Amino acid sequence: MEGLNSALDAVEQYCAQMNRDLVSRARIAVEELFSNTIKYGHGGESDHPVRLYLSADPVLTLVYEDDAPPFDPTSWKSREIETLLPDARPEGSAGIAMVRGLCADMRYRLRDGRNCLTLIFA
Repeated sequence: MEGLNSALDAVEQYCAQMNRDLVSRARIAVEELFSNTIKYGHGGESDHPVRLYLSADPVLTLVYEDDAPPFDPTSWKSREIETLLPDARPEGSAGIAMVRGLCADMRYRLRDGRNCLTLIFA
């Protein structure tokens, strides 16, 4: 979790001149993804790296990479989960829905053994 503050600071610095709503959505997405990597991907604190790549040409694009076991959040079936009462939903499902709702587009690929999630904010 030590790296989370550094990641959030990097997003804040890179996006300093952008719309505050956009910056807030990007920060929330990074926080959710980072904590999910630790909790579900690695099962707790670890020294495994998380990489962030930011671009603002033409829109804010954030690429989030980790080396946790492969997991594609874009394949998650939100409609099936949304019909369940909150207590009956599988663990972690609310976070995926939240991240999907914060960005305009989300793409996943496995690259060199790492999860690579691209979020596009509009």
